[in-house]
Amino acid sequence: MTKEEKKLYDKEYRQRNIERIKLRQKEHNKNPKRKMNVKINYWKKNGLICENREEYEYIYDRWLYSEKCEEPKCNKEYSKENKKCMDHDHKTGLFRNILCNSCNTKRRTKENSSGTTNISWDKQNKYWIYQIRIKSKRHRKYSKDLEWLKNYKKEYENKYLYNI
Repeated sequence: MTKEEKKLYDKEYRQRNIERIKLRQKEHNKNPKRKMNVKINYWKKNGLICENREEYEYIYDRWLYSEKCEEPKCNKEYSKENKKCMDHDHKTGLFRNILCNSCNTKRRTKENSSGTTNISWDKQNKYWIYQIRIKSKRHRKYSKDLEWLKNYKKEYENKYLYNI
């Protein structure tokens, strides 16, 4: 069978079985794994950056099972008008919270709630950077180990921001 014959055969098959193909696609789109992959790919396209697949799946599960806005001041239940959103820092690509649409829109214009900048990945130098501004002084720490940097960030903020 030549390429042209194969194309013609495929076209005729699709025309004869259009209802069956549509039904199969509908069933495929109902698959929970498919839904998760579609949502994660959408987030990636919009700038969410995670280290590995498990982090994306954790965020998806948190998004899926979230019933109320995670913003402490809001705490509204999600509805058709007030949809849930995955909130992330557009500069660094790091995940912050699951919020309602209105809180997510408000947060876009602000820095994150603690007044800090997040940990970001330096593509050129291939390391993580933690940056924070306290009373117009900038503090930076660099590391290739993300877990160590996250722990450092927690300790540093507890010591200098929260005085714990």
